[in-house]
Order: sequence, then C-alpha cells, then structure tokens
Amino acid sequence: MTGPAADSDETTGPGEATSEAEAATGQGRSDDDSRDARVGPSPDIGPADAVRAQLDALAATDVDVAAARADGAIPDSVRTLFDFSAPRFRTAHGSLDGFATALLGPIYDRLLGADAVERGPTERDDETFTQAVLARHPDGDRTYEFTVARQSVGKYGGCWMTTAVDLVYDGRSPTFRRTPTVRFEGREVACEVGDQLRSVLLAAEGHSPHNDVTQVANCGGNGLCGTCAVAVDGEVSEPESRERRRLTLPPHDEANGLRLACQTRVEGDVTVEKHEGLWGQHVEEVAADDGGDATDDEPPEPVPVTDAEYAGTYDYAALAGGDGR
Repeated sequence: MTGPAADSDETTGPGEATSEAEAATGQGRSDDDSRDARVGPSPDIGPADAVRAQLDALAATDVDVAAARADGAIPDSVRTLFDFSAPRFRTAHGSLDGFATALLGPIYDRLLGADAVERGPTERDDETFTQAVLARHPDGDRTYEFTVARQSVGKYGGCWMTTAVDLVYDGRSPTFRRTPTVRFEGREVACEVGDQLRSVLLAAEGHSPHNDVTQVANCGGNGLCGTCAVAVDGEVSEPESRERRRLTLPPHDEANGLRLACQTRVEGDVTVEKHEGLWGQHVEEVAADDGGDATDDEPPEPVPVTDAEYAGTYDYAALAGGDGR
C-alpha cells in the first residue's frame, strides 16, 4: 500500500480521504466535511468516550474488507483507530499503512467489517481502562477487548489512547454482557440491558427523574403517580397498559410521547430529558423556548495527527518526555 507523504510534519485531519479507492470504503467526503466530523484524542475525552469514539467510527463506516485489501484503501474507521492509538502502539505497526494491514487481516477483519458493534463490561484502574466489545459479523461474531491508557508525557499527555486491541473469543464470549449507556443531564450511566430506567437515572448521583417535591413524594416506581415522566430517545421497551393508561390522565397528554421511567426498560443506548413541572409535563413550553439559541456541544478539539505520524517517520522518543505508553 502507498503511505502518506514521508517526512512531512504537516497536519492531516483525522479521517480525510486521500484517494478515489478510499471512497469505496466509506470515505467519499469532502475535506471540509472531514474536518467538521473529525474526532481524535484529547485530554478532555475520558476513557469510555475514547473507546466509544472508535466504536462509533467502526459502526459509521461500511467497510468491504476484501475490496479494501485489493484496492490498498484505508477506511475512515482505520484512521480513527490509528488517531486514538498510543505512540508505542502506532510504532509497533510502523505506519498507518502497516496499521491498516493488521486491522484488515484475519484477526481484526470481522471487527472492521462488522454489521454492528456492541459495548460490553468495563474494568478501570487509575490509568488503564478496558472494555469488552462484541463484533456482529455475517461470518460469525467475535469478542474483542479494547484497552486504553492515559498518556503521561509527550504531545498526547493527558489523552486516553489505545494500547491494545485483543481478540479474546472467536464467537460471543460466555461472559459478554451488553452494557448500554444512558445519558441524562450531562451524565452518562452504564447499565445492563433490561434495567429499569428510573433506577438507572437515580444512580446518576445528584440527579433524579423527579422534579422538586416529587423527589420524595412519589409512588416509589409503581406507575401510579406519573411524576417520573421523561422524554426518551433510544432503545427502550414498548409501553404496557399501566403506563399507557397513566399517561392519558391529567396533567399528561399522550400526544407528548413521554415515558414513565419506572415502567421503561433500557434495551440500548438512551438519551433522557426531564421537562419542567411537577410531573415533567411542560413539553410544549420547553419546545417553544428552543427557538434557536440552543446549540449542540462541540466535541473537544483533538490533538492533531501529522503526516509524519501517518508515515511512521515521527520520532516520539525525541520529544521532551519521551513517547508515552
């Protein structure tokens, strides 16, 4: 494969396409689009988000592994994984080309070409974070482990970056459990599939699906008072008769599409919003206030990866503090 321009230290935005062949592997974006969508290592990204960013890139890129091998193209997802790789992990593969060759090989091909990637259990100590990952592939599932470590020195000091991606089971590991993420009021809580949404939200310390006095004056999760009503976006269970009946009673309006957190089970990643009012019922007022001032939070600015790093000619060890992990 042809590598990036050698000896250049010019910055290349993560995920930028460099050839027509790359368009066949999910890289048909313009340079402006690539810069807008770029994601990479940053001291402002925690370990779980560093792994999630890589898995999101895998899910977003439709890779024909055989075609990528034949064309010598480097998919967007491979570039993202390289950008999040720790210096020593990068140098072990020599360059982006060497890194891509390994990921497109027989150990990782089902990860690159997966129809879906599911996050599993995590383990963390002060400086290391490991997450099990299940790659769903037509030729058979495989279970991997992503390990990221906080870099202490060099240009990536403070960044959580990948130090290993290991194939741990050819199939779905018997110990694998899918662990969805619930996002609520700026917090993220990992849980098990089937967990009650109300219990998950209460586990976000300092947060509650109840407003004001209803934090203590409620039915305790029996679907009777209606005070845990929330807006839900994501994979959850279908409403059953008790929940549907309560949400037709005042002050609720069935048309608002709210869910009772105590009657809802988490089935995948979910984003939750609590509206104003004792029952969280003021949906229309909140929507009217959204007039255009609200903006999505911008992702943290990534530490730029240079062409020399892609080419494998960047000397991390020559920098003050060495090359990190």
